[in-house]
Amino acid sequence: MARMPHIGAIIPWILLQYLTLVEVLTAREDAVKISLQEEKLQLFCEKIRQLQHEIVIKEQELPVAFVIFKSRWGAALAAQSQLHSHPLLWITKMAPEPRDVSWRSLAIPYRILPLYKIVVVLSASLLTIFFAIPVTAVQGIAKFEKLKKWFPPAMAVELIPGLSSILTGYLPSVILKGFIYIVPFAMFGMAKLGGCISKSKEEIKACNMVFYFLVGNVFFLSVLSGSLLDEIGESFTHPKSFPSRLASSVSAQADFFITYILTDGLSGFSFEILQPGLLIWHAIKSNTFGRRGEKNPYLYSLPYFRIIPMISLSVLIGMVYAVVAPLLLPFLIGYFCLGYVVYINQIEDVYDTVYETCGEYWPYIHLYILIAIILMQITMIGLFGLKAKPAASISTIPLLLFTLMFNEYCKKRFLPSFHHYSIQNAVENDELDVKSGQMEVNHENVINAYCPPCLRPVNFLESDSSSKQPLVSSS
Repeated sequence: MARMPHIGAIIPWILLQYLTLVEVLTAREDAVKISLQEEKLQLFCEKIRQLQHEIVIKEQELPVAFVIFKSRWGAALAAQSQLHSHPLLWITKMAPEPRDVSWRSLAIPYRILPLYKIVVVLSASLLTIFFAIPVTAVQGIAKFEKLKKWFPPAMAVELIPGLSSILTGYLPSVILKGFIYIVPFAMFGMAKLGGCISKSKEEIKACNMVFYFLVGNVFFLSVLSGSLLDEIGESFTHPKSFPSRLASSVSAQADFFITYILTDGLSGFSFEILQPGLLIWHAIKSNTFGRRGEKNPYLYSLPYFRIIPMISLSVLIGMVYAVVAPLLLPFLIGYFCLGYVVYINQIEDVYDTVYETCGEYWPYIHLYILIAIILMQITMIGLFGLKAKPAASISTIPLLLFTLMFNEYCKKRFLPSFHHYSIQNAVENDELDVKSGQMEVNHENVINAYCPPCLRPVNFLESDSSSKQPLVSSS
């Protein structure tokens, strides 16, 4: 015969069921309230959109527009044709992808765009010129004998064993790397003022400015301030010995660039993984002017304007000094191997894809490598000539000419493919869309994708931010 449960065990069970029922009813009431609030918010959104449409209609139209075609070949034909006898009256070009559009630059009239570009070029040139001061000071530290003449208290460093070697060997590269760290972000800020219609064009412009900045200040100015300027005075008194002094001076900077590659490889890739700059910036932003902003974690895109010029400079240093000081090559190989591992991890697991590059950086990387090859060949010609080997020097000149001819061939054969969309490929892709029944769907998607941000429906349930959603939630 079954026994009845004790009254002391029944009461807690009843209380538990009662509490569960209350929680379910409360959750349902909350869900109903949330749905009502969502409906009210959607009504407010519709009213806001109507007001925005009215304001846009009343205001003056922007001097730019996105024209949607029903086929790719029609868009390619219109974008690559001159539609008016006056070339500046009606300008057409292929539109960037929707995520890549820089909406703030579309309001700039085309006629005053050259002024923006001139301001950007002048600003970048001034930054390059003024940056020569710290580079020259860094090279002064590298020459401890001259540093003692300029700053006599520096002789106290010799009292500590090994400190002078660290001061003259590793410290200049660390200081130079610290100065260079902020340059790409400054150049990128200038490029944003250039009136580019896409974010990729802004990064490409910043990439070019940073590369030429590094070539001018880090490479040439390091060689000049560290070696040639020291020899100019003696070269005036002994002009016959100038060629030999030039060759030895260029070779003397090999140790500095070896240290620079090591510093960039060890500290640079470590900073790339740890991201201390972004952490500091986020801390400052969250505690000052960004305190009321979004507090959710976010992702950044790959900073092409910082990574590509730095690696291209290492390629240039390696190619030029492969002739002068081949000892640098093993360090450079280790640098590239470590960089490959680091950036594969960063691209796959850290950075987010904000827009598709579509290979737009390849022509510029090709140009950077070509500049490195030309400098290497000029260095070879000079070294062979200075070492009294005219036959070897003359034999290297055709190699330089072949390099320039190959560059012209690449410009005519491959460069147009990066700037234009062939009608043949457009027709083939249209035929594939027609066969798969995606033509109308793609047309509707394009119309919705190029809607200005101010006219897009607001979703209060999602975070409205230019940054991307985090990989994991903050809870």
